[in-house]
Amino acid sequence: MNNDNIQRKPELSIIIVNFNSGELLGNCIVSILRDIDVDFEVVVYDNASSDMSVTGLSHNPRINIIYSEENIGFARANNLAAKAASGRLLHFLNPDIEVNATLNDAYKQLITANGNDIWVTGLTNELGEVQKNKHIVPRIGNMFRHLTGNSDVALWNLGASIIIGYEAFWRIGGWPEDYFMYAEDLDFFYTAYRFRIPVHYLETNLKHIGKGTTKKIWSDEQRAMIVESSYRKFFRKYNANWEYLLIRPLQLFYILLTEPASFVLYGKVFLKTLFIK
Repeated sequence: MNNDNIQRKPELSIIIVNFNSGELLGNCIVSILRDIDVDFEVVVYDNASSDMSVTGLSHNPRINIIYSEENIGFARANNLAAKAASGRLLHFLNPDIEVNATLNDAYKQLITANGNDIWVTGLTNELGEVQKNKHIVPRIGNMFRHLTGNSDVALWNLGASIIIGYEAFWRIGGWPEDYFMYAEDLDFFYTAYRFRIPVHYLETNLKHIGKGTTKKIWSDEQRAMIVESSYRKFFRKYNANWEYLLIRPLQLFYILLTEPASFVLYGKVFLKTLFIK
């Protein structure tokens, strides 16, 4: 990058953590360069990929690639990328997402509003079907408030596409590095709730190829093991192991009723991770 680009301070930094994302990362970048015309930069933190997915990206002056010598995980990589970012707004975006022009309109509104909150985009699958992206934080007291109609309820959203003001991001301590992967979005939004940082939902929907990267790396059981271990770590962090032992079986019972084909996998993983400290 030349000196002019180094000195440029864009309004928006789009941060992408990459690990062997292949053509998904390229498609994501292409969609950004095609549909976004606000003042932005892209910061790609590459977690020691071996598939050459970042090859050629550095030729664009708007793209800053940070190369890691090892895979340090999602949260820590995002935090290091955020430290290198220049934007007043940070958009944490998964490499398996493709943006569209409606996001550009949303960016313009956020830049004009000069806010320092959190904004979440909608997500659709490859067929254009809207994905569920709003969940109740699984703490007993929080779930009770939800069931009794109390409006003061903590919600969490998938970390695939989150925009946050730079100051708010560091106020909550960035992404929680307790997790290598998974559950960091749960903890991120729970922390934002406790800091009383407002969360807004944008009307724009972005195409999200769910598990686009991880399915290339892990089997379904391996991925489920990592998810379950991270989920349990969330409860340990807040000294609530007993809540995990109460809530998780109830969730598994719900899976049995709604997704019986998935119950065997998640049930087996739950029992295995009970013996992992």
